[in-house]
Amino acid sequence: MKPLFYMLVGMGVAALIGMFISRKRRTAQQVSDAARKREETLNSAVATNDITRVGKGGVIKLPPFGRNTLGVETYVTRRHRYQSPDGKRTWYEMECEQKGRDVLVEWSKVAGRLDVTVGYEDQNPTLKQVGLTEDDLIRFDESGKGTFEWDGVTWRYENSGENFFYEDEGREREGFYGWDFISADDKRYLSVEKWEGDADFEVFHLWSVDPKGIEVFDGGRA
Repeated sequence: MKPLFYMLVGMGVAALIGMFISRKRRTAQQVSDAARKREETLNSAVATNDITRVGKGGVIKLPPFGRNTLGVETYVTRRHRYQSPDGKRTWYEMECEQKGRDVLVEWSKVAGRLDVTVGYEDQNPTLKQVGLTEDDLIRFDESGKGTFEWDGVTWRYENSGENFFYEDEGREREGFYGWDFISADDKRYLSVEKWEGDADFEVFHLWSVDPKGIEVFDGGRA
């Protein structure tokens, strides 16, 4: 009886070992398949390196901007669309995350040229900090020209007007009035926005970057 018992126990242990090895092989294969798929995605993305095709879940590396001396790798959490009322101007905004910091990446195509600007959310100044008032904005709007000084830079008025915001590129739209300013060296941008129903103004400070210096590691879902 004992030999039969030991034989059955041995068979059971062997079966368990076989199951463990089989499961380990399947896990290794799954990891290998995932790694291969990831590598194919990376190779494909880098080959195109087109930021206009990047959406939520994408991974991009931005060239140095502002006071950064090194490139910044970011993860895209959301993508929105903006448009002028006449439909002649369309631009996109990607909300990105980089080591706990929120990064905004905006891009547009004008006459076939791709323009990209980036900036940290926590480095956006207030309207008071840039030295402007609501009356100043009204004067810029009415005259269609003008300059002011902030952060050791001369900023010139570019344009202003109503625009529409499409969250997550959906159909629902939200309106706001915006003023755009550009630095004398054409490398920095300030946008002031007044949203419907909001009492305060929002200010966004962005830096121009060379689109050719952007690396796309994962296109995500554009």
